[in-house]
Amino acid sequence: MSVLDCLPDMSVPTPTPEDLLKQNRQLRRQVVDLTAAVGRLKETSDLYRIVADTAADAILCVDEQGEIIYANPSSKTLLGYSPASLIGKSLFDLIGEEHRHIPRRAVQSFLSTGEEPDNWSGMELNVISSDGSLIPVDVSFGEVRGEDGHYRFSGYLRDLRPRKKLEEQARERLSALAHANRLKSVGELASGLAHELNQPLSAICLYADLALTQARELTEETDPLLDGLETIVTQAQRAAQIISLLRELIRKNEPRRQPIDLNAAVQAVLHLLKSELETRRIQLTVRLADEQPQIDADRTQVEQIVLNLVQNAMDAMEDVLPAQRRIEIMSQATTDMVELHVVDSGCGLPEGGEQQVFENFFTTKAQGIGIGLGICRSIAEVHRGRILAENATPQGARFILQLPRHQDESGESV
Repeated sequence: MSVLDCLPDMSVPTPTPEDLLKQNRQLRRQVVDLTAAVGRLKETSDLYRIVADTAADAILCVDEQGEIIYANPSSKTLLGYSPASLIGKSLFDLIGEEHRHIPRRAVQSFLSTGEEPDNWSGMELNVISSDGSLIPVDVSFGEVRGEDGHYRFSGYLRDLRPRKKLEEQARERLSALAHANRLKSVGELASGLAHELNQPLSAICLYADLALTQARELTEETDPLLDGLETIVTQAQRAAQIISLLRELIRKNEPRRQPIDLNAAVQAVLHLLKSELETRRIQLTVRLADEQPQIDADRTQVEQIVLNLVQNAMDAMEDVLPAQRRIEIMSQATTDMVELHVVDSGCGLPEGGEQQVFENFFTTKAQGIGIGLGICRSIAEVHRGRILAENATPQGARFILQLPRHQDESGESV
C-alpha cells in the first residue's frame, strides 16, 4: 500500500456540522415515529389479545396444515383441554369423525381457489372433549395471510348445547300444549256427553223407580223381579251421580269460596273412581276424621286436587303386583289446619324430586305431560294452603294436602 492510498478521498465532500445536526434531527424524528408506531401496534395487539382471552367462545388459530398455534382460555371451558396442551394438536383431530371432512375440505378449497366456501361461516359440527363426549358447536373461520405468503386461520367455536336445550324444551312445551289442547277438546266432548246422558239417565231412574213401586204392589217381597228392579234403580242413581260429579268437575265456573266438608269432597271423588279402583285391583283404605272439619274453599277445585292425587297414586302402581297395590287416604284436623294424606305403594318419588314433581312439565309417566301436580299446588296456594310430597315407608309416596280450617264470626276454627 502506498502513501497515496492512505490519504482521504477529496471527491466526497465532508459533511458540515450543520448537515450532521440536520441528519441527527431527522433520525430522532424517525425514532420517535417508529417508537409511536411500535406502541400503537403493541396496543392493538394487546386489545386483540384481551378480546380473544375474554371471549366466551372458544378461539383456535391454526396454520395451513390445521395445526393449532393458539388457543384462548375459553377453549378449556368447551373442550376440557388447557390452552397450552392444545398447541401443536391438529384441529381436525378434535372434530367428530362424521364431520371431520367438512372443515378440512373448506380449508383446502380456500387454499386452492382463494375464495371462501359457502360454509366458511356457521358450519355445525361435533367436537370431541377431553372426556370423549361429543359437543355440538357452531364454527366460523377467518383467515389472514402472513409476510411469508402462508395463511393462518382462526376458528370460532360456539357451544350449541344451551341453544339445543332451549329448543328441546320448546318442543316439549309445544307437545305438552298440544296434548293439553287435546285434553280440552276431550273435556268439552265429555261435557256434551254428560249433558246428553243426563236426561236419559233421569228417565231411567224415574221409570225404574215407578216399575219398582208397581212391582211391590203386585208381587211378593221375595220375588226375584224386585231384586232386579232395585238393582236397576241403585245403579241408575249411581250413574246419574257420576254424571253430575263429572259435569261439575269440567264446568268452567268462577271459584266459589264457602265452608265445605273436606271428608264429603273426598267421598264424592272416591265414588267417581270406584269402578277404576276395582278394575285396577287396588286395595283402598279410607280413614277420615270423625269431626268433619270445615274448610273455606271452592268444592270443585278441592275435588280436582283429590282426584289428581288419587289418580297419580293409581298410576304409580302400574308395575306393582296386584296383591301389593294399596292406597291409604286419611284426613285429620289440627287447631288451625286440615290435612289430607294420600299414600300409595308404588314406585315412589325420584331421588331429590320431592319438590321437582310440582314443577310444570316434569313427569315420570311415559304418557304424562307433567302439569297436574303443578295445578294442584297452585290451587292449594290460592286457598292459603300447600301440598307436600315425600317417600313413604317401606315403599311408595305420600302426598299431604294442608288447608286452613274454616273460622266462624268469632274467629274460632270449625
